[in-house]
Amino acid sequence: MKHAADYIMERDLDMGYKTQKRILVFGDSNTFGWRPESGSEIIGGRWDDDERFTGIMQKELGSGYLVITEGLGGRTTVWDDPIEEYRCGKDQIIPCMDSSGPLDLVIIFLGTNDLKARYTVTARDIANSAGLLADKALHNVFAFRDMNPRVLLICPPPLGPIEQGPFRYEFQGGRERSLGLSDQFRIIARQHQVPCFNAGDYIHASEADGVHLELDQHEILGRKLAEIVRTMLS
Repeated sequence: MKHAADYIMERDLDMGYKTQKRILVFGDSNTFGWRPESGSEIIGGRWDDDERFTGIMQKELGSGYLVITEGLGGRTTVWDDPIEEYRCGKDQIIPCMDSSGPLDLVIIFLGTNDLKARYTVTARDIANSAGLLADKALHNVFAFRDMNPRVLLICPPPLGPIEQGPFRYEFQGGRERSLGLSDQFRIIARQHQVPCFNAGDYIHASEADGVHLELDQHEILGRKLAEIVRTMLS
C-alpha cells in the first residue's frame, strides 16, 4: 500500500519539480514591494518584479531555484484586523504553502504590521507570534519536498521616522517597540530551533514613510537572502 509520501514523490517527479529548489517568501507589503510614500495621502504603487528583493534573490540564485513571492499589504502574524480584513498570517500560511509546494524552504518575513497601534502588542508578543507561524510551517510537512521542513524567520527592521508620514496614526508608538524586535526574535527562533535573520543589521525603512523599503534596500536584502538560501539548501 502506498503512503502519502510516495504519492507526493511521484507527483514531484512527474511534474519536474526535482529540477528546481522552491522557496516561498511569506510576507507583507515589503514582500509585495510597496513603494514608500512621503505625502499625507497614500497613493500606492509597487516596485517591479525584478526590483523587489524576491526578484533580486531569483536573479542571484539562478534557474536552479524558484522564488515564490507571497506578499500581502497589511498582513499580520496572528492578529485579525478589524479594519482591513483577511490579513491574518496564521490563517493563510498553510493554504499558501500547500498551493506552492513542493517546497524546499519557507521564509517568514512578518511583524511590521503587528506594530500598529490598534493591536497594542509588545515586541515579545510579536516574536512569539512569528514563532507560532514557524511552528505551523514546520509541522506542515507534506508541503515540503521529501517531508523535509526548513523555515527561515526574518526579523523586520525597526520602523523609521513616522511622525510626519502617512502612517503616523496607524503606527503611533510603534517605533520604540520595533527597536526591541531583534532580541525577541532571536530568543523565539532559538526556542523553535529555526534560523533567524535580523534584517535590521543590513537594511532600514525608508525615511519617506518609516515603514517600506527603498530600491537600494531591496537590492541589499535580496542579495543577502540569496547567500543565506544557498547555504541552507546546499
